[in-house]
Amino acid sequence: MREASSDPIIYRDVSIAINVTRAGDRVFGHADLFAANEFKGRISLGSARARPREVREKLRCLAKAKVDVWTTVEAAARH
Repeated sequence: MREASSDPIIYRDVSIAINVTRAGDRVFGHADLFAANEFKGRISLGSARARPREVREKLRCLAKAKVDVWTTVEAAARH
């Protein structure tokens, strides 16, 4: 069963699209990251104990953390 995906989140000019799916007693999800209309990466997560809302929230946090790392690395490379 596919859960409704949330609208993309814009964080530091990166679009984060999160999709969560329930399959039996397990929940799977992924967050796709896009910048300047280009695919930049995917973060995936699965759980036998979490609810879809919890997986979606964890993916949101992980995706934002990934964007923060990219921003830090890019800033350091410019100096």
